[in-house]
Amino acid sequence: MTTTAAARPAAVSRGRGATLRTDTALILLTVTAGITDAISFLGLGGVFTANMTGNLVLVGMAATSDESWQEVLRGDVLRCTASFAGFALGMLAGFRLLRTRPAGSARVLGAGLALHAVFLAGWVATDAAPGTAAGAGLIAASATAMGVQTAAARGLDRAGITTTFVTGTLTSLISGLTQGDRRHAALRTAVLAALLVGGLLGGVLLAYAPKAAAVPLPVATALCVRPGQPPVRTG
Repeated sequence: MTTTAAARPAAVSRGRGATLRTDTALILLTVTAGITDAISFLGLGGVFTANMTGNLVLVGMAATSDESWQEVLRGDVLRCTASFAGFALGMLAGFRLLRTRPAGSARVLGAGLALHAVFLAGWVATDAAPGTAAGAGLIAASATAMGVQTAAARGLDRAGITTTFVTGTLTSLISGLTQGDRRHAALRTAVLAALLVGGLLGGVLLAYAPKAAAVPLPVATALCVRPGQPPVRTG
């Protein structure tokens, strides 16, 4: 009995440590999503690679522009299609990997890390100013990374946070507060702030150091899957 009682504080400490790692990972990944959308929108022709609902609005707006339909199809529709396809492919691969490896979010993020590295290499190789074809490829790679990240975040199953789109997080925050449930209020608020910080950081980097704008993406993701301390599912 004494041994069991003594082991409880250690178990509690490990549980808190796991939760802290997961929460930190979710915040870092949300910053990454903000940077990604800033780069894709400002540097890849006005498209989102983390926020798919935004792309639907962009396509709708393009339909009312003064451009010809041929120009629209070559531009906005091509970019949004590449983004949608990449994001869907990333989620499909990520969720399939989660099914075969339960609680394997760190492994899924490893795939996202590889995709971020590919994007960074392409971004630097094109001097942060890719043409139409290269831009479509970079959009697809970035969106696939974000789809993978979305699956990984869902696998963590932490307060309903997805990291790539935060409307649901805001809804959960306000709903919880109005019902007197503040259990995840701090985390949800931090995630909302993280997206804002990511967008700001991405915009600043694009303005003053465009080639370095994509560097934080693999770095932040790598911090979430560092050996020995991967994020874990905490519920």
